[in-house]
Amino acid sequence: MDALTISQTISEGKSIAGKDFSGLNLAGFDFSGQDLTGCNFKNSNLQGANLSNTKLNNSDLRLADMSKANLFNADLTGAKLRRANLTGSIRMGCTVKRSALKGAYIAGKTAYIEDEA
Repeated sequence: MDALTISQTISEGKSIAGKDFSGLNLAGFDFSGQDLTGCNFKNSNLQGANLSNTKLNNSDLRLADMSKANLFNADLTGAKLRRANLTGSIRMGCTVKRSALKGAYIAGKTAYIEDEA
C-alpha cells in the first residue's frame, strides 16, 4: 500500500486498522483521527506526520522515524516503540501505557523505560 492508496482508502471512509505500512515514506502524512490499531509502521518514515487523536494501540513502530510528528492525544497503548525516533515530536496528552519505549529516541536522548507487561 502506498501513500496515495492510503489517502484514497481514508477518504472513502474505509478502515486502515491492522494494515502493513512497514518501510514506507509517509513523511508529513495526515493520519489525524484515524484508528491505526495493530498497524505495522516498522522502519517507516513518519517525519512530521500528523498522528493527532489517533489510536495506535498495539501498533509496531519499531525503528520508525517519527521526528517532529504530531502525537497530540494519540493512544499508543501497547505500541512497540523500540528504537523509534521521537525527537521533536509533539506528545502532549499522548498515552503510552504498556508501550515498549526501551531505546526510543526522545528529545535527543535515549529512553530506557521498560514495559509494564
